Amino acid sequence: MTDATRRIGSFVHWREWDGEIIAYNDRTGDTHHFADLSAWLFVRLARGALSDTAIAAAVATEVELPAAIDQGAVIARTLALFTRLDLLVSQHQVEAA
Repeated sequence: MTDATRRIGSFVHWREWDGEIIAYNDRTGDTHHFADLSAWLFVRLARGALSDTAIAAAVATEVELPAAIDQGAVIARTLALFTRLDLLVSQHQVEAA
């Protein structure tokens, strides 16, 4: 992981039901469903920009993952998914807007 700071873009409209997220990307027209850790992380990134370090610290204190799970790898895969789906903006992009 890098220590990039990013958040969910303002072009993503979302709702939460029973801990699951439905998100509509206004840029792409795609709708996505997230549950479990991806839903938890989505909500935190929608509330505000976080660095990778802050994400890792929050997961360590707020999320109970099985001991066999590599926390860093799970976070990296989830952030990579959000990036592929064009849901994230970097802090640099946020400040430029």
